[in-house]
Amino acid sequence: MRATVASGTEAVASPAQPAPQHLLSLLATVAHELRGPLTALATSSELLAEDFVRLDPSQIKDMLGAMHRRTLWLQGLVENLLCAATIREGRLQLFCQSLGLADLLDDVKAVVGPILAQRGQRLRVRMSSELPEVLADSRRLGQVLINMILNASKFGALNTSIDVGVSARDGSVRVVVADRGPGVSMQQAEQLFEPYFRSTAATGREGVGLGLSIVKSIVEAHGGAVGVENRRGGGARFWFSIPTVRRTASAKSHLSLVS
Repeated sequence: MRATVASGTEAVASPAQPAPQHLLSLLATVAHELRGPLTALATSSELLAEDFVRLDPSQIKDMLGAMHRRTLWLQGLVENLLCAATIREGRLQLFCQSLGLADLLDDVKAVVGPILAQRGQRLRVRMSSELPEVLADSRRLGQVLINMILNASKFGALNTSIDVGVSARDGSVRVVVADRGPGVSMQQAEQLFEPYFRSTAATGREGVGLGLSIVKSIVEAHGGAVGVENRRGGGARFWFSIPTVRRTASAKSHLSLVS
């Protein structure tokens, strides 16, 4: 893979495409994942339209909250599907600027908060003081954080915390997302970042196996790395690191990665 660097960023990633026989299975999975939330949204909106005057404010608030959570989940699924298609076609574009992760995490909390709350989970963030900035696409890096946090939420136990740690290390900023779920099989560790792969622990859980593969593609397009390990005391720790602005100071205004 060769790279040419400059200010906005255009990157190309080429993960393995699913075999043609896998496409029908994938479409069926996506349809199944969409059907539940869409049915719930249709039912809730119909009830609101027909019984609005008879519902008390607390009922309306609960219904709107549930609709909001389902809408956020659907937005995430559609964003991942579009991103996966873009990566597969070699058209992933990054528009990078100097970015502080504290502000980005504040934006991410607003998206994941309602979804975590449904499982009684809370997000705990620990950041080193005076973190250096990174040269990154805020939208795509936000997508990385959302995918990692929601993955941790999916496998984490109810009423536990999802812990996010951010620190500087060797010219990079490292982000760790940890849960208190079943942990990961080290035999499957590498496969977890492959598109459409679903571990045995994912049986019966929502998702189409795209989130972590998108994390890997976006992080690597930023010149970073990803990994996973089991957490002491139970659970998993997924991490990624990307270079700081100081390490990329010699970059020009456009980054293009070509396989």
